[in-house]
Amino acid sequence: MLPRVILHNSVSLDNAVVGFDIDIGLHYEILLSFSPDALLAGSTTAKTGIEMFSDSDEPEVPTDRHRPPQDPGDSRPVGVFVDSRGVLQGLLHFYRRSGHFRDVVVLVSATTPEAYLAYLAEREYPYIRCGEGRVDLAAALEELRIRFGVETVVTDSGGGLNAALLEQGIADEISLIVTPAIAGTGQKNLFRSVHTSRDLELISSRELGGGRVHLRYRV
Repeated sequence: MLPRVILHNSVSLDNAVVGFDIDIGLHYEILLSFSPDALLAGSTTAKTGIEMFSDSDEPEVPTDRHRPPQDPGDSRPVGVFVDSRGVLQGLLHFYRRSGHFRDVVVLVSATTPEAYLAYLAEREYPYIRCGEGRVDLAAALEELRIRFGVETVVTDSGGGLNAALLEQGIADEISLIVTPAIAGTGQKNLFRSVHTSRDLELISSRELGGGRVHLRYRV
């Protein structure tokens, strides 16, 4: 049995994920209202987040190289990163030290470089190895449920990972904060990689102020 998976994004009226002002506080306020056990992101989104909000040249310190003690009463989500190519090598300490996660888990595949697996093992990052050239998302999410007690997963990612979750029939719900802006041509579209049509059922719509609307759809 897979965890419940909610795709959460802030988008412009023309369905772009960049090229307009995102209310980051509101974005994460609504994300956390789902009480996620895990926050799922792709490696590109995770790396971009570090480059935008941190000094990416800041080195590890000794405490960054050890998994923090796990408290069963800790209600923070697990940070889960899909990274079969090792894009986040040398960068995961930013998420470990952020204070937003109780643990950091990496999803890798059979073709993930051994040097990256060694990096994860040396720093005590739990990882789940599923799939050949790409991460088998369904198998990895099932393993997350078994090993880490994850029942609800919310994504905080771009079009690639969200498209994969939709195409593979894994996504249960879509949560969109629609911003009153048009990003225009050349911007990344949230559903640009989705090839298979999907019917959606409206769960709720709510005005948030400032022209923003929160839409929730069941897939």
